[in-house]
Amino acid sequence: MTRLRRAPGTATLDVDGTVYAASLPGGPIIVLEGIAALIWDEACAGDRETIVERVAAATDAPTDEIRAHVDAFVADLVARGLLE
Repeated sequence: MTRLRRAPGTATLDVDGTVYAASLPGGPIIVLEGIAALIWDEACAGDRETIVERVAAATDAPTDEIRAHVDAFVADLVARGLLE
């Protein structure tokens, strides 16, 4: 099982389902709303290999239609240094 987590130095604030995330001290602040916030939450909450399935279950979307998008978004969050 591979788990993601907030990278050291990453600060987050969740306000009414909108997630604000930034690598401190320099930022920038990333605003995650809607599906982006859901993907963030699922990436931080469980096994990396099942993120797509959990997002699909939460949105009633077919996994094969969202897999590439979810995987790319998670990879972007890792590349930005927000997740590791």
